[in-house]
Amino acid sequence: FILVTIIFLVYQFVLLPISIGKLYHWIRGQAMLKLYVLIAIVEVFDRLMCSMGQDCFSSMYWNTTRRPKSTRMLVSFIVVLCYCTVHTLLLFVHVATLNVAMNSADHALLTLLISGNFAEIKSTVFKKYNRPNLFKITASDICERFKLALFLMLVLVLNICQGMDWKTTYQYLSMCGYVWVAEILADWIKHSFITKFNFIQSKVYPEYALLLAGDVTGFGHEGVNLDNTHAVVKRIGLAQIPFVCVMLRLLREAVRYAQPEVESLPMWILCGLFVWMVLFGFKLLLGLYLQRVSLSRLEAAPDIKESPSKSLDKKKV
Repeated sequence: FILVTIIFLVYQFVLLPISIGKLYHWIRGQAMLKLYVLIAIVEVFDRLMCSMGQDCFSSMYWNTTRRPKSTRMLVSFIVVLCYCTVHTLLLFVHVATLNVAMNSADHALLTLLISGNFAEIKSTVFKKYNRPNLFKITASDICERFKLALFLMLVLVLNICQGMDWKTTYQYLSMCGYVWVAEILADWIKHSFITKFNFIQSKVYPEYALLLAGDVTGFGHEGVNLDNTHAVVKRIGLAQIPFVCVMLRLLREAVRYAQPEVESLPMWILCGLFVWMVLFGFKLLLGLYLQRVSLSRLEAAPDIKESPSKSLDKKKV
């Protein structure tokens, strides 16, 4: 109930008054240098907000289960609400910038976004890392790919509802492929040189998988007042509430452009319910599949007698 309240407040009073069209044309009218600085600021603060947000949610979760009637519960709620507001605005600007990049004729902004992936290599590969630090980078890359996939899908849905033809859709999907390949290639180069320069063997990545498998199944969290799903989210730093707020705002804008007729409104409602049921069923099946895969990985691991996170901390390089 608390999370639903936060989503409603951020969506209704923060995102809904913002005009996506005005924001789109404002970003499109800026100079490339300003956009480069804007993108850099958004990416930096996005990572900072992800790190801070998990601590805020953990504090609120602890207060909810331990002392729900305390004044600290109200303070935790206000802190989480402020965090979600700031982070949602950052992500909203990010997806609007991506929308401008995908719809620009010269693709200059798209090139700028892709070049940012390779600029990240310079800022990471020449630093010293150990195994826990490399896991943080890996988790950040997981969230980055999820965010990119979600934003590209939302921009595609919005443009289709605005009247995008099949030829333009094909061009858009081609650009999505370029962006996705650039993201994977940059991450591959980054991790290759980080492991090379810090003498970290590649077998550390299966250990990271065991760490996440322990979070999914609850192994190593016995006696900890923390839900398994929240443990995974906290481990990788996924900002799920701001993502939901941004997704709802863009989907509402897409529905507004679709303009369903009154006669076909019941059909739209039925289609919406059907899509929701399909997604809900997919979520349940995906959760069961992840549980099964995680258990199989833990059972196949050689003699795990303690939490994977503790064993990872003992292997610092």
